[in-house]
Amino acid sequence: MENSEEIRNGQEAQRILDSDVYKNAIQKLADGYQNQWMNSRPNDVEERELAYKKLQILADFVTEVKTVMETGKMAEKQVSTEENIGTHY
Repeated sequence: MENSEEIRNGQEAQRILDSDVYKNAIQKLADGYQNQWMNSRPNDVEERELAYKKLQILADFVTEVKTVMETGKMAEKQVSTEENIGTHY
């Protein structure tokens, strides 16, 4: 992937992460999955396992969006460094 595409993707990921809609949706899902887990019947191992898996998948999703944002920031720094080096010669 080219730096320009990584930068665009990173900026979009940042906008998503900063969005109140995104934050509220992630929080609502996390709270719901935690409630499913905490309020499951003592003998319902399957329900708890499913809620746990949902929480893990949600965490993986959030991590992926953050990774895209960080990759974009690193690409921006690389481009900036390359531009600064180019102006000194």
